[in-house]
Amino acid sequence: MGQPPPTQPPQPQADAPGLFNEVIFCIIESDKLSKDEANEIRKKLLNNGATEVELRTNPNYKIPFDPAEVTHVIAADVDFPGQLEVDEAMKPIVTPAWVDTTIAKKRLAHVRPFTPDPQFFFSGVIATVAELPVGDKEAICGGIIAMGGQYNGNLTKFTTHLVALNMDNEKCKSVVAKKLPVKIVLPHWFDDCLKLNRRIDEQPYLLPNPEIERVDSTQPIPLPRGPDLTYAHANSSLSTQVPPSPRPNFNVFTGKRVLLGRDLGINPRLRNVISDIIKQARGEITENVLDAHVYVGQWREGADYITASRRGLYVGNLTWMYWMFAHGKWTSPLRRLLHYPLLKGGIPGFQKLIITVSSYGGDARLYLENLIEASGATFTKSMKAENTHLIAARAHSEKCTAAKEWNINMVNHLWLEESYAKCKVLTVTDPKYTHFPTRTNLMEVVGQTPIDTRTIQQYYEPDDEDTTMGGMSSSDNLEEVPPNGQVKSTSMAVPPKSPVKAKKKTATVSAAHPQFETPSNRGRGLLAQTPSSVTTTGSRRAKEQATARLHDLAPDIALYEKEKKRKGGVLGTGNRRRSTTPTLEAKSHKRAASEIDDELTADEEADTSIDGRGTGSKPKKAKKKVKPTIKLLITGYDGWQVPSREESDKRRLLDLGILCIAEPELCTHLAAPKIVRTRNFVCAIAAAPKIVNISWVKACLDENRIVEAEEYLLDDPEGESRLSINLAESLSRAEKLKGKLLDKYVVYCAPEVKGGFETCAQIIKANGGVCINFKTGKRGANIPEGKPEGGKLVLLSGEAGGDMKLWKPFVKMAKEVGAEPMIYRTDWLLDSAMGQKVVWDERYLVPQMK
Repeated sequence: MGQPPPTQPPQPQADAPGLFNEVIFCIIESDKLSKDEANEIRKKLLNNGATEVELRTNPNYKIPFDPAEVTHVIAADVDFPGQLEVDEAMKPIVTPAWVDTTIAKKRLAHVRPFTPDPQFFFSGVIATVAELPVGDKEAICGGIIAMGGQYNGNLTKFTTHLVALNMDNEKCKSVVAKKLPVKIVLPHWFDDCLKLNRRIDEQPYLLPNPEIERVDSTQPIPLPRGPDLTYAHANSSLSTQVPPSPRPNFNVFTGKRVLLGRDLGINPRLRNVISDIIKQARGEITENVLDAHVYVGQWREGADYITASRRGLYVGNLTWMYWMFAHGKWTSPLRRLLHYPLLKGGIPGFQKLIITVSSYGGDARLYLENLIEASGATFTKSMKAENTHLIAARAHSEKCTAAKEWNINMVNHLWLEESYAKCKVLTVTDPKYTHFPTRTNLMEVVGQTPIDTRTIQQYYEPDDEDTTMGGMSSSDNLEEVPPNGQVKSTSMAVPPKSPVKAKKKTATVSAAHPQFETPSNRGRGLLAQTPSSVTTTGSRRAKEQATARLHDLAPDIALYEKEKKRKGGVLGTGNRRRSTTPTLEAKSHKRAASEIDDELTADEEADTSIDGRGTGSKPKKAKKKVKPTIKLLITGYDGWQVPSREESDKRRLLDLGILCIAEPELCTHLAAPKIVRTRNFVCAIAAAPKIVNISWVKACLDENRIVEAEEYLLDDPEGESRLSINLAESLSRAEKLKGKLLDKYVVYCAPEVKGGFETCAQIIKANGGVCINFKTGKRGANIPEGKPEGGKLVLLSGEAGGDMKLWKPFVKMAKEVGAEPMIYRTDWLLDSAMGQKVVWDERYLVPQMK
């Protein structure tokens, strides 16, 4: 009979309501938002009932605040450390104008019109329309709203743009008579902006007497000033060039440890100069990627690049560092295309292209030259008949005329930028790339395309199919929490991947064939797309919950069916991605099933030669797949130093009927070299698996069969003594409890708890409990009747000042429900889960509460 649902956990009591009563904010200071301006905004928010988030004091955190704790981030732009994390948590970033507008309207303003994200290029535009056809009016309104702007049917004091065909209407006359600061533009401006997906200058479209109607399109246009592209692109001398001297009070690396990659190709003297600048900016230099917050490398390959990317570090190149030195502020390495490590050899398909440019000047021209070379194409200053592409800022020049005569592809720079961002040659027939506004030089919007974060995952993430099957997950290896609460890294380096085409995915997830996100998927990222085409993802916590629900539906069917349909084993080297093989791409997609099966069989035979048992020559009939009878989780093991050996071993294990998985709750066997307090080991105990020494895995491989596990049960007296547990007794209790050690328990976690909230939440969930991220919210509390389980209410807390401020509200909350407040260190949870019994002991109390 099922257990009754847990009662609603208590929350802190509410204060008096205010305009910003539900707002928990963080303000990001920058050169566009000074300290004085930030203080003024802070005062307005606090005076109207808002709460400012507690900043983290622990330097090990990547960003100084927890995105999960805030409801709004106030910033002048989105170029700050932690922007991706805020985006992943789906928390809005708004400009200071949102605060003023809310106060003026006396109600919370919608966040979309106040986003500083350049993707929403109409942000800040408040438009109205004068005497346009209904269809045109609706199209313009829809485009404005979709791109972050606002529409109002009336002319108000907030209006910034008036769309009209002439000045003969009441709204235009009112603007002129009252001298309102409103730009009266032709609807062509909105049309051109939407076609390019960029906001261009309104000047040629301004009424009265707009330039696009009075000047012929063939007439020359002065080169626009264009964006600041200083150090937005590399040059050949960068590896020997002394970096620019940073500005006074340059501190963008505060609390960050930086790893300078071995592939930078810089001499020891220059390396020392760069290191000194980083230290002057309050950063540190490290030689270990596992200790770093920032990785600086030249190429999208190598163990350090892959490990840094999978761990979610800031990954950029030397040009990115020099940009920050020169500008004196932080920028994301994903914001500019050439700030991210380059692809050695260039983008597939670009090597045969010969490209020249027209109507671009200054830094914009140099930027495009460098981008062409980085893509793998050949750049030419002059245009000849052998050129394949002309990149033009306007449709009128000598080169443009010649391109039409010689049948050379003519596109704007967006084609080159977006091809580089997506790592493939995009079609030149897309109207976006062949659109040239008549009186606009597109040089003014060059350099605005960011790196596509989903595309670059192919260079450091395993196949989507493999991420749920690989035995060593990132969550398992990232942290081992020893008794003193310090985090120890045991992550292993991973080999580079070859670039591949992204696989098409459906939005529907079947219960029998679930699709899983990779553990280090970092969310939406910086996409130069319209909102309708942007695929958003939730937080990692939401992904974990969704994955858990799918597992509950049909774990055995899902895992087995997924493996049965895949060839080549667990890590995916057998399942060839045919997009990387030109001869296969040329074949018809309607081949006979027998032809496809023969090809798969040949690949499988070739793969078996890795371990020396196959010849990889003549295709043979594929062996019948063995249904896995053992689900194996491997943790704390660092013996696979050769990646190809790991792949081979896991394929062979699957052939024997041993499936390597990453989900502790599903494992039947757990293999480890000793008793460790990794997240996976602690969570797996609740499932009562057979815990074996890693030598059992080796024995199965050596004997090419499933060896009796009882002969290899993990025996670690030293570990049992160190952790004060008896492993056999723990597993016996776990078998009886069936994952319900903490059933009906509600455990709260403070923001700076040792090991992190996600680790604690997963352990608590594995043992049947509920974990809540405790914070002093302002919502009213639904106090449940009766005392919590055990008569005690637990808060897992760190000992820093931020967590200490939560102790008093927690004690008050516990007493209100008649419970005894227990403010414990993480060790209480780890020891309870490892021993499979709840122990109440003063030794777990934070020192200040003893």
